[in-house]
Formats: sequence, C-alpha cells, structure tokens
Amino acid sequence: MPIYWTLKSIPELSDLSPAERNQFWARISRNSFRHWQTWLGLLGCGLIAAAGEVLGRQLGHPYIGAAIGGGIGGFIYSQSVVYVARMHCLHVLAAKSA
Repeated sequence: MPIYWTLKSIPELSDLSPAERNQFWARISRNSFRHWQTWLGLLGCGLIAAAGEVLGRQLGHPYIGAAIGGGIGGFIYSQSVVYVARMHCLHVLAAKSA
C-alpha cells in the first residue's frame, strides 16, 4: 500500500494546479465521512493516542506518550481518508470533464 504524504503525491490530483487540487480535495474529503473506513481510522487514532498516554504514564510522561500516539494515529487516519477519497476521485473527475 503506497503512502501519500502530500496531496500532490496522490496520482489523481498530481496533474491539477495547487488551487484546483485544494478545492478538489476539500470536496472529496468531506464525502469520505460517509464510509466506515474513515470512521474506523478516526477510532483507531483515538485508541492509539490513548494507548500512547497509558504507556507514557507508566514511563512518567503521559503527555509525551499521548502526543506520540496521536501522531501515529493521525497518520493512520489520514491514510484511511486518502484511501476512501481515491475511490471517488475518478467519478468526480469524469463528471467534471463531461
């Protein structure tokens, strides 16, 4: 599974200008909340942040643990949003060109 760090690294968006890319992403990413994969990624983000806080508490630094867990969980969440959004990109781009 490829990892997408920026919007430009998403193949369906790479040919668009930065303004078009941001506008298109805003439109597509809102629709991703209609799918269970996005909600599962968001739940995973919270659970990993909580696990980081618990581990950090055992080491004497709960906030640092929560921040690290939240960062890891946020990355997983962002990748789930990209996965769902890519499923719909082709349909929206086809409608735009028609």
